[in-house]
Amino acid sequence: MADNAQALTIFEPRNVQTLAELAPQSYRDNQLSHTRCLEVGSALLLKVRKEGMSDALDMEIAKFIEKAKITVKKMNGKRTPVTQLFDQIRKVYTSMENDVDPAKADSIPNQLQAYRNAYAKKKHEEEERRRREEAMRQAKENVKNRYRSEVEDDYVKQFNALVNKSINELTDMDKLLTLDNYEIIYDGVKEYICELPETWCQTVISGAYRPAELTPEECRAIQANVMAGLVNRFKEQFPFEVQSTRDDILDRLPSKKKELERIAKSSAEEAAKIKAAMEAKEREEAARKEAERKEREKTEATAAQLAAQKQEMDGLFGMPVAAPASYQPKTQVKKKVVVETAEDIMKVVAFWWSQVGCTLTMEELCKEFKKQITYANTAANSKDAPMFISDVNYVDDVKAK
Repeated sequence: MADNAQALTIFEPRNVQTLAELAPQSYRDNQLSHTRCLEVGSALLLKVRKEGMSDALDMEIAKFIEKAKITVKKMNGKRTPVTQLFDQIRKVYTSMENDVDPAKADSIPNQLQAYRNAYAKKKHEEEERRRREEAMRQAKENVKNRYRSEVEDDYVKQFNALVNKSINELTDMDKLLTLDNYEIIYDGVKEYICELPETWCQTVISGAYRPAELTPEECRAIQANVMAGLVNRFKEQFPFEVQSTRDDILDRLPSKKKELERIAKSSAEEAAKIKAAMEAKEREEAARKEAERKEREKTEATAAQLAAQKQEMDGLFGMPVAAPASYQPKTQVKKKVVVETAEDIMKVVAFWWSQVGCTLTMEELCKEFKKQITYANTAANSKDAPMFISDVNYVDDVKAK
């Protein structure tokens, strides 16, 4: 309302009439003063260039400069009523523009924009927090999957070692067979337990490295979960592996006994041949079974590796991404330096100098540091306590008064 009242006052007919009367005359008077002053000054300038400076000419120029200063004051006094009215008119217009300009501080659009900025920042921080939490969740899930795979691989290796130990025990019994201990060996092989020990699955300890990202409770839970998925497979595979070896040995023992009886009845030379052939056959059979067992372990290891790789890829790309909020205002996110100490200012200046300042010309640098250079000049000309910058040259700037 105040601006409207001011505008009405400015554009009253009497003010418009005053402007129409004063402006032309003020302009003509000032133009005449301007022309006369320049004519006299040009004549003096021409004389200086032609004759050079002298005491008499210096005094004449000094009088002219004083008159020029008086002329400027008179010109200013004549145009002030006109230009003040123009300034008031401009002020009214710019005031109305500033009131609706979002870039102007304290305008209503600017205040509303401030609320938008604060809201956009809040939404941005919420979204960033959601992304960080999801990234942490996915990272931990990947760690769990990797640990789960390593635990499973470790359990399978320990299980295979247990199977091999049982098979080796049966094989060792077979190697110790003689005519004298035949019944003992036969009964020992026949009564050999081919079932997986009931407590093994409950007491086996995983040797897989425990990730620092997981708590002991989480590790124990994963170990229990892995064993729960393997226990039936182990209980089925152990009898299959061990019992097949036991049955093969039991099937061979009678014929092996006959071979031993032949050896006992044969000459030393013939006995050696029979024994060598029997041992060669046993080695061949053992090598065949060992090759089959290693091939099975290799196949299992390859399948486990592929499963682990698939699980890892699923962890990287298959997990759902946290959905953003239903509404996200358009934002422009830029980094902004937070200057908290004087040292921060010096760091900013040093950074600017290393990137930009060192490439500028002296003229550009003087413009850039005009305020600082002016302060240095003021300090040097202090009447009470002049101060100078060490290792910087100073000259006398002489001006006529």
